Amino acid sequence: MIQWMLCKFSPNTDRVCSQLENDVIGIIGVCEKCALATIQSYSDTFQVPFLLISSAPIPDDVTSDSFQFFLTPVFIQGLLDIVIYKQWHRVFYIYDTDEGLLRLQHILNIINAQKSPQLDIIFLRIPNAQSCYEKILQFYKHDDSELRILLDLPFKKVQRTIELLTKTPQVVMNRFHFLLTRLGISQLNETVILKGANFTGFKLWSKDVMKEREWFDTFNTNKINPTHALLSDALDFFDSTYKNSSQRFRNKHASDQKISCRHNNKTVTLTRNREVFTEDLRKTKIKGLSGHIEFDNFGRRRNFELQVMETYKEKELAKDGEWSPVPFKGSRLRIHKSEHTRQPIRKTKVPKEIKINITTIAEEPYAMIKPEYSDEVKKLRDNGSRVCGTHYFLGFCIDLAQKVAEKINMTYDICLVQDGMYGAELADKSWNGMIGELLEKKVQMAVAPITITSDREKVVDFTKPFLNLGISIIIKKPVDKGAHIFSFMEPLSSEIWMCILFAYVGVSVVLFLVSRFSPAEWKVDNTNITNDFTISNSLWYALGAFMQQGCDISPSAVSGRIVGSVWWFFTLIIISSYTANLAAFLTVDRMNTPINSVEDLAKQTKIQYGALKDGSTYSFFNKSKFPLYERMFAYMNSVPDVFVNSTELGKKKVRESNGLYAFLLESTTNEYTNLRLPCDTMKIGSNLDSKGYGIATPPNSILKDTLTLAVLALRESGELAQIKKRWFDDMSQCPQESPDDGSQASLNLKNVAGIFYILSCGLIISIVVAGVEFLYKTIVDSRKSKTTFGSMLKCKARMSFRGSIDSTSGQTTPLKKNNPSYTYAGPNQLPGFEPYADLQTHTQV
Repeated sequence: MIQWMLCKFSPNTDRVCSQLENDVIGIIGVCEKCALATIQSYSDTFQVPFLLISSAPIPDDVTSDSFQFFLTPVFIQGLLDIVIYKQWHRVFYIYDTDEGLLRLQHILNIINAQKSPQLDIIFLRIPNAQSCYEKILQFYKHDDSELRILLDLPFKKVQRTIELLTKTPQVVMNRFHFLLTRLGISQLNETVILKGANFTGFKLWSKDVMKEREWFDTFNTNKINPTHALLSDALDFFDSTYKNSSQRFRNKHASDQKISCRHNNKTVTLTRNREVFTEDLRKTKIKGLSGHIEFDNFGRRRNFELQVMETYKEKELAKDGEWSPVPFKGSRLRIHKSEHTRQPIRKTKVPKEIKINITTIAEEPYAMIKPEYSDEVKKLRDNGSRVCGTHYFLGFCIDLAQKVAEKINMTYDICLVQDGMYGAELADKSWNGMIGELLEKKVQMAVAPITITSDREKVVDFTKPFLNLGISIIIKKPVDKGAHIFSFMEPLSSEIWMCILFAYVGVSVVLFLVSRFSPAEWKVDNTNITNDFTISNSLWYALGAFMQQGCDISPSAVSGRIVGSVWWFFTLIIISSYTANLAAFLTVDRMNTPINSVEDLAKQTKIQYGALKDGSTYSFFNKSKFPLYERMFAYMNSVPDVFVNSTELGKKKVRESNGLYAFLLESTTNEYTNLRLPCDTMKIGSNLDSKGYGIATPPNSILKDTLTLAVLALRESGELAQIKKRWFDDMSQCPQESPDDGSQASLNLKNVAGIFYILSCGLIISIVVAGVEFLYKTIVDSRKSKTTFGSMLKCKARMSFRGSIDSTSGQTTPLKKNNPSYTYAGPNQLPGFEPYADLQTHTQV
């Protein structure tokens, strides 16, 4: 007799004993971890085979003579093989039961035993799906990389967790990769699987096994509960074994041992039949719903194979490979090309007779009206007519459309978008611009500088980007100061030059004072006492030291030498710093921009900034949760007239604002504008984000895959780069800027003209001063000698030109004794000197 009993949390001992007292030869049970020890005790004591269906790991104390058979495949090694195959170095392990903790311990033991590659495991236990969702959300916010998570949870909790994540704004589901540790990944709801996250798990049965069942075509095999399938296999396994073993059964014998199971008068007879049945169970092999069923001497299932199932970003669940506990062809894990990528359904063929209508927008250099048709196009637009015809246009997108058409062998016509807009969602959930025309099926393609955004991707399809770009800042170039006659003074600020001047005067005065009060600076010569450091000599000494030229006098006193030493050190540092910066200031034209980054733009209010209304840049700031961009968007909404209706109006506003308006636009358009006349704009800082322009098609269009392959082919062949070079680099109207480092620059006269002016002025002033001195001395000497000014002037002129006194003229020129030092003579005795005789009481001339 075979008895099946459910003992989910704690076994009912009375029921077990009652069945054993009825001489059952085997028991089938669905048990959790808490019941395994009790089941093991009963089955070993009463020698009754127990076929267990349990998700808990097999205990380590199972021996070869045990009576337990574990029907559920153990694939803990398979989980680790998946992690190693995918080269995950950091995973999260989330569980909710003690069984999950045991599986984690087994994984850690395997890692230590096999010396697997370095693997960081962050594990935590959660009580419910809400708590699991909150923890995963924390991981998501603190980690920008892909999150690899092992979920050891019931499938209902897994499904609820994913549903909560998909309802959370700003959560990108394709950043998650979930590895499920329990059998039955196909039980997940398709609405959860198709939300964008990646799932990997194991499945018991293959399609080949299921097709052998009569009910396969009328039953959804993906929804079969693994426990139910294992129960069916357990009954088939017992039935098959019983049919082969019943012939060897015998009746009870008086010598059979009897054991009491509970406190009553009944006993359990240990017959030979249970041993025979147990031995035959170890030898039986069948093919069930869960595949090949066979047990080893320890009652563990062997020679089974599990299907590795996986999803790929919003695609259905499909087989990705197989895993078996014993290596097959050298590997336990055998990954193949997934079923949904092995034969992709790509509609890459376009009927040749089809004619494609393409919409675009007038935007330099992407799509421009040919000059000869400008008047005709203007009349059509003024009349409200649609401008269509490839002969009207030229530009980057026009050449791109031509190249794509050649790749896929199609004919096409190009039309300007009717409302001149790119495409934004309106209040009534409809779309304007090129996106609206695609949705209304007015056109089959949009080839234009249209940015791929999440909102647009929801309603239309995009190819791979044909241009990569980001949001940037354009501003009017500040007026270049250029070089001036005093450029050589720019290495030091005006404040430093003033401080140097005051320092020069101050040092000269201090040197004069310390020399006056220091006895060592006074020199005694007979009746004369002299001091070299007069105020004029002190100024001359300080100037000579500053100019690195020296002087014919030097201080003798300690105090004077201290003043000279600190002045020399001061001039050394100043001259070195000046010389180090002089070359850069003379050879490099510096342009002082009021802002250098988006942070500088955001923290000021003098320069206004805006963007294209209802464009991708507007949407970026509107949806951004970054505090800096939120603050910028709030400012733009509070200031009138910063948003414009077209990019051309934005560029025009930048040029007319005299540096008081910055425009936020795509980096490619920014770079092109800076290369066009009048060459008065420039890009500021780095890009704010990274995105791309793509060719748009209506949703589920047969053209999407074909166009994507064409764009990739153009990119790989270099043709796309050639088109970009033609319309961006080769169309430059601005002279190439000189290198910023000044390495190839040379000095011009305008850079050093100031020093020539100073030299000329110095020479002229010296000549004027010499003339004034000449005339003044002539007047003074004529008065002293009581001669006329004219005769004295002639005498001095002859002396200046000849270099000697003209003795024949009768006029003599008084000569000044060469005595530049300060001289004092008097009767008073000075301290520190010997007294001397007062020979004369007047100053010698």
